Amino acid sequence: MPIRNFGRNVEFSPRQVLTPASEEEVLEILRQNRGKNVRAIGRLHSWSRAIVAHDVLLDLRLLDGVRVERRGEEYWATIGAGCQIKRALAELDRQGLTLPTLGLISEQTIAGASATGTHGSGRHSLSHYLDEVRIAAYDAAGEPTIHTITAGDELRAARCSLGCLGIVVSVGIRGRPQYRIEEHFREYEKLEDALAAEAEYPLTQFYLTPWRWKWMAQHRRESERPRSWLAPLYRLYWFLWIDVSLHLVILLLVRWLKIPALVKFFYRWIVPLAIVRPWRVVDRSQDTLVMEHELFRHLEMEVFVCRSQLAAAMELVQETLRHCGGEQAVHSRSLPPAGCYVHHYAICIRKVLPDDTLISMASGGEEPHYAISLITYARPSERDGFFMAANHLAHRMAAQFGARPHWGKYCPLDAGELGKVYPQLPRFVEICNQLDPSGVFRNEWLEEVLFRAGQRPAPR
Repeated sequence: MPIRNFGRNVEFSPRQVLTPASEEEVLEILRQNRGKNVRAIGRLHSWSRAIVAHDVLLDLRLLDGVRVERRGEEYWATIGAGCQIKRALAELDRQGLTLPTLGLISEQTIAGASATGTHGSGRHSLSHYLDEVRIAAYDAAGEPTIHTITAGDELRAARCSLGCLGIVVSVGIRGRPQYRIEEHFREYEKLEDALAAEAEYPLTQFYLTPWRWKWMAQHRRESERPRSWLAPLYRLYWFLWIDVSLHLVILLLVRWLKIPALVKFFYRWIVPLAIVRPWRVVDRSQDTLVMEHELFRHLEMEVFVCRSQLAAAMELVQETLRHCGGEQAVHSRSLPPAGCYVHHYAICIRKVLPDDTLISMASGGEEPHYAISLITYARPSERDGFFMAANHLAHRMAAQFGARPHWGKYCPLDAGELGKVYPQLPRFVEICNQLDPSGVFRNEWLEEVLFRAGQRPAPR
């Protein structure tokens, strides 16, 4: 039976799909399948080919335990690799705790989210916060064993590994006390004004509204104030109007009516009316930071640029989308054909602090990165225009701004391009070769774009 990812852009047929219920069963599967390609999946909420397995595919959904303990003054959570983030949040919340950062959705598994550098806005990625990673792999004698990684470059590699070191069976992470977030919306004419507001609202994520070309900021910050008594109404408004109704209109425009002028009219005049801007609400962290972005099938490309490059990068994004949408044709042989694609979703920008990892998208340096997300809701068979625009932007932004593509999303760069933007790839490959010298935990795509890119001396 073919395995298909959430976005329906990746399909593969492994020879075996197994669902181990314990670490011992994982080791036994490795024992019985020596020399075969072995990969693991979470909830398939990825758009890259990192998930592909040809021989043995492990579905880790039964490894979903959550154990919380006190270690000195800190709370420590050991979470099974297949545990969905929403289950981990529920278990932590029972003890007044939560995770140190959250992405847009909570459907992912903890191992899948950290292995690809999943992030929210204003903090590090989830990978950065892992303090222990337990991995099932083979030892020097070829026997399956559990490696517990807690420090050094091995931990920096294991935090965001794309499954290349072995089968992650659990992670250890420090929980933090449950907290509340204050949120409200505001529209800006200029990017610099939206960025300036981050000093007061450090967890802000903001959007470039296509065809209106203004900035809508979702201002967020931690708050000591009690939960707003209207918070349940706000959550209902957000779910029914933004998560469901607005997206249904987008699907109608993109998949059925297919009239570019209506898409542009919708964003210029309707979307601004849909956002209630003065409404300030305080609510629990996970109720504010998590959205229902998994309700409707879509495909996403996300690239990361340093703050100093963000303004120029967004100028390129706007120029490209206006050209592809036929609004402002630019005569250049390097651009896709004018009018080939009308972008139909807000471009989301989120700040990610530098990660202590080797290859997560925000790894290294002192300057924060900004994730620029482009999403299409077109049917899988009607995405050619999106791919033309996305491919152009990915290649240009990597060359001009050192933009790094998200490992778990659509990634069109080749090994040469990836090697330039991920300087710690050689060290990552070195560690992978030490823990998995036979390469049984890789697939063809990873060999091509990651290991080929890392076959050079690491920078000193």
